[in-house]
Amino acid sequence: MNRKEFSSHVSASYNLYLEDLFNQILEMGGLVERQLQTSVLSVQNADAELAKEVIQLDKLVNREEMEIDRLCVRVLARQQPTASDLRLIVSAIRIAVDLERMGDEIVKISGLVLRLADRGDLDCQNLQGYKQLVEISSRARDMLKNVLDAFTRLDLSGAAAVIEEEEHVDDLFAVAMEEVTERFKESHNDIECLLQLVYALRAAERITDHARNIAESVVYLVNGQDMRNMNDDLLADFLKSLTVN
Repeated sequence: MNRKEFSSHVSASYNLYLEDLFNQILEMGGLVERQLQTSVLSVQNADAELAKEVIQLDKLVNREEMEIDRLCVRVLARQQPTASDLRLIVSAIRIAVDLERMGDEIVKISGLVLRLADRGDLDCQNLQGYKQLVEISSRARDMLKNVLDAFTRLDLSGAAAVIEEEEHVDDLFAVAMEEVTERFKESHNDIECLLQLVYALRAAERITDHARNIAESVVYLVNGQDMRNMNDDLLADFLKSLTVN
Protein backbone atom coordinates (compact mmCIF):
# COMPACT_ATOMS: atom_id res chain seq x y z
CA MET A 1 0.00 0.00 0.00
CA ASN A 2 1.11 3.56 -0.64
CA ARG A 3 -0.49 6.93 -0.02
CA LYS A 4 -1.43 7.37 -3.67
CA GLU A 5 -4.29 4.93 -3.07
CA PHE A 6 -5.95 7.59 -0.94
CA SER A 7 -5.82 10.18 -3.70
CA SER A 8 -7.08 8.06 -6.61
CA HIS A 9 -10.84 8.49 -6.17
CA VAL A 10 -13.05 10.03 -8.82
CA SER A 11 -14.15 12.68 -6.35
CA ALA A 12 -11.50 15.37 -5.97
CA SER A 13 -13.09 16.55 -2.72
CA TYR A 14 -12.86 13.03 -1.28
CA ASN A 15 -9.16 12.90 -2.15
CA LEU A 16 -8.72 16.26 -0.47
CA TYR A 17 -10.51 15.14 2.72
CA LEU A 18 -8.25 12.11 3.07
CA GLU A 19 -5.10 14.12 2.36
CA ASP A 20 -6.20 16.67 4.97
CA LEU A 21 -6.63 13.83 7.45
CA PHE A 22 -3.11 12.54 6.85
CA ASN A 23 -1.69 16.05 7.22
CA GLN A 24 -3.72 16.82 10.34
CA ILE A 25 -2.40 13.71 12.10
CA LEU A 26 1.17 14.59 11.15
CA GLU A 27 0.64 18.16 12.38
CA MET A 28 -0.66 16.89 15.72
CA GLY A 29 2.21 14.40 15.90
CA GLY A 30 4.68 17.21 15.24
CA LEU A 31 3.21 19.22 18.11
CA VAL A 32 3.54 16.27 20.50
CA GLU A 33 7.12 15.73 19.29
CA ARG A 34 7.89 19.36 20.12
CA GLN A 35 6.17 18.99 23.49
CA LEU A 36 8.18 15.87 24.30
CA GLN A 37 11.49 17.33 23.17
CA THR A 38 10.84 20.40 25.34
CA SER A 39 10.00 18.14 28.26
CA VAL A 40 13.24 16.15 27.84
CA LEU A 41 15.22 19.40 27.91
CA SER A 42 13.31 20.64 30.96
CA VAL A 43 14.16 17.42 32.84
CA GLN A 44 17.80 17.38 31.73
CA ASN A 45 18.32 20.99 32.81
CA ALA A 46 15.74 21.20 35.63
CA ASP A 47 14.31 24.16 33.71
CA ALA A 48 10.94 25.29 35.10
CA GLU A 49 10.29 27.72 32.23
CA LEU A 50 10.54 24.92 29.68
CA ALA A 51 8.22 22.81 31.85
CA LYS A 52 5.64 25.60 31.72
CA GLU A 53 6.01 25.74 27.93
CA VAL A 54 5.16 22.01 27.79
CA ILE A 55 1.88 22.68 29.59
CA GLN A 56 0.97 25.45 27.16
CA LEU A 57 1.68 23.19 24.18
CA ASP A 58 -0.74 20.62 25.59
CA LYS A 59 -3.64 22.99 24.92
CA LEU A 60 -2.73 23.04 21.23
CA VAL A 61 -2.48 19.24 21.19
CA ASN A 62 -5.99 18.94 22.65
CA ARG A 63 -7.30 21.31 19.99
CA GLU A 64 -5.73 19.21 17.24
CA GLU A 65 -7.49 16.08 18.49
CA MET A 66 -10.85 17.83 18.27
CA GLU A 67 -10.08 18.96 14.72
CA ILE A 68 -9.23 15.39 13.67
CA ASP A 69 -12.49 14.17 15.20
CA ARG A 70 -14.43 16.76 13.20
CA LEU A 71 -12.61 15.82 10.01
CA CYS A 72 -13.32 12.10 10.51
CA VAL A 73 -17.01 12.75 11.16
CA ARG A 74 -17.21 14.89 8.01
CA VAL A 75 -15.69 12.11 5.86
CA LEU A 76 -17.94 9.44 7.38
CA ALA A 77 -21.05 11.54 6.87
CA ARG A 78 -20.38 12.68 3.32
CA GLN A 79 -18.32 9.95 1.68
CA GLN A 80 -19.31 6.65 3.34
CA PRO A 81 -15.75 5.24 3.09
CA THR A 82 -15.05 1.51 2.76
CA ALA A 83 -12.00 -0.81 2.86
CA SER A 84 -8.67 1.03 3.22
CA ASP A 85 -10.39 4.44 3.41
CA LEU A 86 -12.46 3.27 6.37
CA ARG A 87 -9.34 1.85 8.02
CA LEU A 88 -7.71 5.25 7.61
CA ILE A 89 -10.60 6.88 9.47
CA VAL A 90 -10.50 4.31 12.29
CA SER A 91 -6.70 4.57 12.52
CA ALA A 92 -6.82 8.37 12.54
CA ILE A 93 -9.23 8.39 15.48
CA ARG A 94 -7.08 5.90 17.41
CA ILE A 95 -3.83 7.74 16.67
CA ALA A 96 -5.30 11.09 17.69
CA VAL A 97 -6.43 9.61 21.02
CA ASP A 98 -2.95 8.15 21.63
CA LEU A 99 -1.26 11.46 20.76
CA GLU A 100 -3.57 13.37 23.09
CA ARG A 101 -2.84 10.95 25.94
CA MET A 102 0.87 11.22 25.21
CA GLY A 103 0.50 14.97 25.73
CA ASP A 104 -1.13 14.38 29.11
CA GLU A 105 1.70 12.07 30.19
CA ILE A 106 4.32 14.59 29.05
CA VAL A 107 2.66 17.22 31.22
CA LYS A 108 3.01 14.87 34.22
CA ILE A 109 6.77 14.65 33.64
CA SER A 110 7.03 18.42 33.52
CA GLY A 111 5.11 18.52 36.79
CA LEU A 112 8.13 16.87 38.43
CA VAL A 113 10.36 19.70 37.25
CA LEU A 114 7.95 22.37 38.48
CA ARG A 115 7.50 20.80 41.91
CA LEU A 116 11.24 20.42 42.41
CA ALA A 117 11.75 24.03 41.35
CA ASP A 118 9.15 25.14 43.90
CA ARG A 119 11.04 23.28 46.62
CA GLY A 120 14.43 24.49 45.40
CA ASP A 121 15.45 20.82 45.47
CA LEU A 122 18.24 20.10 43.02
CA ASP A 123 19.49 16.97 44.82
CA CYS A 124 16.67 14.91 43.28
CA GLN A 125 18.59 14.91 40.02
CA ASN A 126 21.27 12.85 41.72
CA LEU A 127 18.90 10.14 42.91
CA GLN A 128 18.59 6.67 41.41
CA GLY A 129 16.00 6.73 38.69
CA TYR A 130 16.48 10.30 37.49
CA LYS A 131 19.03 9.30 34.87
CA GLN A 132 16.68 6.53 33.70
CA LEU A 133 13.86 9.07 33.49
CA VAL A 134 15.92 11.11 31.04
CA GLU A 135 16.79 7.97 29.06
CA ILE A 136 13.22 6.62 28.86
CA SER A 137 11.92 10.08 27.89
CA SER A 138 14.57 10.36 25.18
CA ARG A 139 13.70 6.91 23.84
CA ALA A 140 10.02 7.84 23.87
CA ARG A 141 10.86 10.92 21.78
CA ASP A 142 12.76 8.76 19.25
CA MET A 143 9.92 6.22 19.14
CA LEU A 144 7.40 8.96 18.43
CA LYS A 145 9.51 10.31 15.59
CA ASN A 146 9.96 6.83 14.12
CA VAL A 147 6.30 5.88 14.35
CA LEU A 148 5.24 9.12 12.66
CA ASP A 149 7.74 8.35 9.89
CA ALA A 150 6.20 4.86 9.60
CA PHE A 151 2.74 6.42 9.33
CA THR A 152 3.92 8.85 6.66
CA ARG A 153 5.45 6.08 4.53
CA LEU A 154 2.92 3.36 5.55
CA ASP A 155 6.01 1.41 6.54
CA LEU A 156 5.30 -1.91 8.28
CA SER A 157 8.93 -2.66 9.17
CA GLY A 158 9.23 0.78 10.78
CA ALA A 159 6.08 0.12 12.82
CA ALA A 160 7.45 -3.30 13.88
CA ALA A 161 10.71 -1.69 15.05
CA VAL A 162 8.77 0.69 17.32
CA ILE A 163 6.84 -2.22 18.86
CA GLU A 164 10.08 -4.10 19.56
CA GLU A 165 11.68 -0.98 21.04
CA GLU A 166 8.77 -0.59 23.45
CA GLU A 167 9.54 -4.00 24.92
CA HIS A 168 13.16 -2.91 25.54
CA VAL A 169 11.89 0.20 27.32
CA ASP A 170 9.69 -1.99 29.55
CA ASP A 171 12.88 -3.73 30.73
CA LEU A 172 14.58 -0.39 31.39
CA PHE A 173 11.53 0.83 33.30
CA ALA A 174 11.55 -2.30 35.50
CA VAL A 175 15.22 -1.71 36.40
CA ALA A 176 14.56 1.95 37.18
CA MET A 177 11.62 1.11 39.45
CA GLU A 178 13.67 -1.50 41.27
CA GLU A 179 16.43 1.02 41.95
CA VAL A 180 13.99 3.67 43.14
CA THR A 181 12.29 1.13 45.41
CA GLU A 182 15.65 0.27 46.97
CA ARG A 183 16.23 3.97 47.59
CA PHE A 184 12.90 4.15 49.43
CA LYS A 185 14.20 1.53 51.86
CA GLU A 186 17.49 3.32 52.43
CA SER A 187 16.38 6.91 52.89
CA HIS A 188 13.69 8.73 54.83
CA ASN A 189 14.74 12.16 53.60
CA ASP A 190 13.94 11.95 49.91
CA ILE A 191 10.44 10.45 50.07
CA GLU A 192 8.59 13.28 48.31
CA CYS A 193 11.22 13.48 45.60
CA LEU A 194 11.13 9.72 45.09
CA LEU A 195 7.35 9.70 44.84
CA GLN A 196 7.47 12.40 42.18
CA LEU A 197 10.14 10.43 40.37
CA VAL A 198 8.02 7.27 40.34
CA TYR A 199 5.10 9.29 38.97
CA ALA A 200 7.28 10.76 36.19
CA LEU A 201 8.87 7.40 35.34
CA ARG A 202 5.44 5.84 34.98
CA ALA A 203 4.37 8.69 32.70
CA ALA A 204 7.47 8.30 30.50
CA GLU A 205 6.84 4.56 30.17
CA ARG A 206 3.20 5.21 29.26
CA ILE A 207 4.33 7.49 26.43
CA THR A 208 6.18 4.56 24.88
CA ASP A 209 3.02 2.44 25.29
CA HIS A 210 1.11 5.02 23.24
CA ALA A 211 3.86 5.03 20.59
CA ARG A 212 3.40 1.27 20.36
CA ASN A 213 -0.37 1.71 20.02
CA ILE A 214 0.21 4.09 17.12
CA ALA A 215 2.52 1.54 15.49
CA GLU A 216 -0.27 -1.04 15.79
CA SER A 217 -2.67 1.43 14.17
CA VAL A 218 -0.23 1.80 11.27
CA VAL A 219 -0.21 -1.99 10.85
CA TYR A 220 -4.01 -2.04 10.91
CA LEU A 221 -4.16 0.74 8.35
CA VAL A 222 -1.80 -1.00 5.92
CA ASN A 223 -2.96 -4.61 6.08
CA GLY A 224 -6.07 -4.68 8.29
CA GLN A 225 -4.43 -6.82 10.98
CA ASP A 226 -5.61 -6.11 14.54
CA MET A 227 -2.68 -6.87 16.87
CA ARG A 228 -4.31 -6.01 20.19
CA ASN A 229 -5.12 -9.56 21.31
CA MET A 230 -2.02 -11.39 20.07
CA ASN A 231 -0.17 -13.56 22.58
CA ASP A 232 3.63 -13.27 22.84
CA ASP A 233 4.44 -16.13 20.45
CA LEU A 234 2.00 -14.98 17.79
CA LEU A 235 3.22 -11.40 18.15
CA ALA A 236 6.87 -12.44 17.74
CA ASP A 237 6.09 -14.38 14.54
CA PHE A 238 3.97 -11.56 13.19
CA LEU A 239 6.63 -8.91 13.84
CA LYS A 240 9.20 -11.14 12.15
CA SER A 241 6.97 -11.40 9.07
CA LEU A 242 6.63 -7.61 8.93
CA THR A 243 10.41 -7.19 9.06
CA VAL A 244 11.02 -9.82 6.36
CA ASN A 245 8.41 -8.29 4.06
